[in-house]
Amino acid sequence: MLRVPGKDDQTAPLIAPLQQIAFSEEATQDLLGEKRTRASRKKKDKEAELPDWEASAGRWQQNRKTDKRKLRSLAFWTISIAAVIGGIFYLYKDNGGRGVGKENAFREEITTSPQMLYDEELEEPIELPKIMRLSQTEFLSRAEPIAENFLAATTVDQILPLVRDGEKMRSKIFAHYPNGKIKAIELTKFNTSGQVSYKDSFAAVSILTADFERHQLAFVDGKDGLKIDWESWVGWSEMPWDKLMESKPVQPTLIRTMLKAVDYYNFGFADDSVWRSYLLKSPDGAQTLYGYIERNSLLDQRLHPSEKSAIVAVTLKIRFPKDGESSNLVIIQDVVSDGWVLPEKAE
Repeated sequence: MLRVPGKDDQTAPLIAPLQQIAFSEEATQDLLGEKRTRASRKKKDKEAELPDWEASAGRWQQNRKTDKRKLRSLAFWTISIAAVIGGIFYLYKDNGGRGVGKENAFREEITTSPQMLYDEELEEPIELPKIMRLSQTEFLSRAEPIAENFLAATTVDQILPLVRDGEKMRSKIFAHYPNGKIKAIELTKFNTSGQVSYKDSFAAVSILTADFERHQLAFVDGKDGLKIDWESWVGWSEMPWDKLMESKPVQPTLIRTMLKAVDYYNFGFADDSVWRSYLLKSPDGAQTLYGYIERNSLLDQRLHPSEKSAIVAVTLKIRFPKDGESSNLVIIQDVVSDGWVLPEKAE
């Protein structure tokens, strides 16, 4: 409520006189500290609202001093490392480069020596096999009538002049045809694939018979002219497969087979870390053996197909293990040829 002063009342001054307040030293420090703290907090809050590259600008003066110290430290270590490397180089140079001199000499010899042999430096010129020196047209024109006569033959005497090393093969061929009689095969088409396959010293041609079976005929061009490789045609083995599985020879025996890598480990070949297994089929597909070879051996590396599912024709020497527990497990003793045609040196 508003009180109106009376006649004898004294009123207070409208403006109070200025009075100086005396603070203690401790109170003054507290107030100044609070002021600085608030200012610092406001500055930090403001920086927190800025992007990183702007917030760091407020600390640039302090960081610049830190960076100078880092640069001085980096320069010191750089000079130290350079001095160590220089000392090592000086010792190496003074020591004549011992320890790597032979390596440098070998590198110089490799880089300065000629890497190609010129024709006059070859001891003997490289000569293609005789059969590869024929043009494909000439080869086919000579091979087709030989194939027709071979397949049309009905006696051993008729095919002997047409096969490779006929006189040497006489006993083998008569053993294969005990009565000397051969069933003639009618040739429907010669060179069904339209191309000739060459390998080593022979050439192979695909044919189609009257019963729609596809076969391959291998030809060699020897001293007696162009001939058919009879052993590869019939898939000849030292012992017929039925007798082979019955007698179980422990001495190495040559066979021609179709081979495929499999995972079958049993009896004395149960450890797959020691052995690698292969399925071996007879040329007619009637009999089956499981062959084993020492894993990662040189023989294994030579035999192992590039694709696990591949079925390849090979000529092997196998033997049955002594006291074998199974009648169809054999050891692969040697790889005679990676096909059914034997090279000249294997005969």
